[in-house]
Amino acid sequence: MAPPLDLSSPAARREALRMVDVDDPGPRHAMLREIFDLERTWREGPDPGENDEYEQIYLAAFLLFLIGDPADSPRLYGAKFRTGDMDLGIGFDAQAIFGAGTGETLRWLLANGYTDEHAHLSEWLSQGADPTIEDWATHVRRYFYSANGALRLDPL
Repeated sequence: MAPPLDLSSPAARREALRMVDVDDPGPRHAMLREIFDLERTWREGPDPGENDEYEQIYLAAFLLFLIGDPADSPRLYGAKFRTGDMDLGIGFDAQAIFGAGTGETLRWLLANGYTDEHAHLSEWLSQGADPTIEDWATHVRRYFYSANGALRLDPL
């Protein structure tokens, strides 16, 4: 059995994100959830960071989006709409919440007691001012990954 990954620092989390295959992130689902949660805690904490660590939560969110598990939607929703970090609240794209698709995500939220989130996201979707979820996903993939699937983020 392999030793557990060190996810204790932004640099260690960045290296762990490098191990995720963008074309098949599912095998790293639990690790991505942990990284996402650690990145959110770090973002909302007192450490202002020194480099480009700020992008890691967005990358982890994108990979969770690709996995498409609606059970991740409350975690992603919280980062966008329940954060104390102004940059995260503004910069986190709500499209990331809908990896399972809009209908499936909304049904899951409602079936699991997330009525406020369901109502808010239904309203957000009805506004339609942001890029479509498909266009957003294409853009984010191109931003973070080269055409051959290599992560574009430099080591910290």
